[in-house]
Amino acid sequence: MSGLFESQKLGDVESGEDLAAWIVKKATGSEFEFGKPFQASRGWCDRVTVDGEHFLLGFGLGAKSLDADYAEWIITIEKPKRFGVFGSKDSASRGRLCDLIHNVLRDERGVREVQWSE
Repeated sequence: MSGLFESQKLGDVESGEDLAAWIVKKATGSEFEFGKPFQASRGWCDRVTVDGEHFLLGFGLGAKSLDADYAEWIITIEKPKRFGVFGSKDSASRGRLCDLIHNVLRDERGVREVQWSE
């Protein structure tokens, strides 16, 4: 939960672009190679690569957080496979990416709460 990012929908643009750009900026210089955030069907995404593995980060607004001062943001970490199916969550690289995202969020005073789920 945070009040740092824009939680309003502006026309056809979904919320989450500023969160995605912020995460990429804060994580630059790590072992992970980030792409440029792009708008997806619901929210924003970014492609991440490390050691030949590819991940897709998703950034979106929680269902009841539109226009909220402290919005609930949802960040997903998926490992795409062929034909649009997501791969296994058992990857050391995925674990390190989760740690990186967690540390970036916890280092920011404006992030009130971080929760993880499967």
